[in-house]
Amino acid sequence: MTVPRRLLGLPVAAAALTLPACLSFEATLAPPVLRDRPAEKAVELAKKDQFAELPSRPGETTPKRAVAPPPKDASARKPIEPVPPAPPGGIKVVGDPPGPFPPTPAAAPPPPEPPLLAAVRAFAEGKPDRAIEILRALDPANQELVLELVPVLTRGATADLADPAAAAALAAEVDAVAARLEARAPLRVGNVTLCRRVAGFGRYDPWPAGQPYRPGDHAQLYLEVQNLAPLPVKGPAGETHLTHARVAARVLDAKGTVVPVPDPADRRRPLGEVRFDKKLYTRGPVRDVHVLYAFPVPPAPGVYTVTVEVADPDGRRVAQTPPVEFRVAGP
Repeated sequence: MTVPRRLLGLPVAAAALTLPACLSFEATLAPPVLRDRPAEKAVELAKKDQFAELPSRPGETTPKRAVAPPPKDASARKPIEPVPPAPPGGIKVVGDPPGPFPPTPAAAPPPPEPPLLAAVRAFAEGKPDRAIEILRALDPANQELVLELVPVLTRGATADLADPAAAAALAAEVDAVAARLEARAPLRVGNVTLCRRVAGFGRYDPWPAGQPYRPGDHAQLYLEVQNLAPLPVKGPAGETHLTHARVAARVLDAKGTVVPVPDPADRRRPLGEVRFDKKLYTRGPVRDVHVLYAFPVPPAPGVYTVTVEVADPDGRRVAQTPPVEFRVAGP
């Protein structure tokens, strides 16, 4: 059975009478170009992002976003200079290349080696003649000292000091050098002591501290002298060395006035200052020397001091003891 087309349209028209008067459908579709091309879409969004966003309500303003300036091309500021062609046969550099820094100065030559170090090196290498030639640059006195010490040091660096013979040989050489230096060193006095009895160097009995002398007593002042070098002199009994010192002694009272004492050579003649020579002949050089000054105490009671001055035979080196106090009691 065939239904006419006009009858089919009646239900649709009746349903349409019940619907609102206007119907609208909204659909947002991406532009076909951007939908199909994601790369161009990203560029378009980036461009839009550079502009200010829309205000959320009327009356509000939104500042524009800062846009970073495009990077500057260094080559646009300074043109690249053309490189000259290389000369035939390769590139040749003459002098230091141009640049902002000055050329590096040449290294200074090392300082010359000191004569002492060079001499020690020559002795250690078994070249004593070379060492002597090097030391000629020093003063004569220094040459003599170094020529005596350097061989001792060279042998001492390798010697077996546990061997008594080797140690004794080195000690003798060092002692000889020290003896020569003593002749140049200043005189020194020590162990200045009033004594009751003296038997030799370092052998004495001190006078009791605080005990006064009596008129008519004899006092003895003991002192040791250092750096009084012996001289190679033939003595009256075949001795080989002489130790010689010149001595001057004075006694002062409490006011600082010189008290006359008898002359050792002539006791009848009083002297304000007593002078005598200390001579010691020995069969070898000695370094332990002492001086003994014996004098009568003043007859008047009181406080006194005694001072002794020691000099070498030439009088160029002099040493003096500090004042030594003693007392004289009444009878």
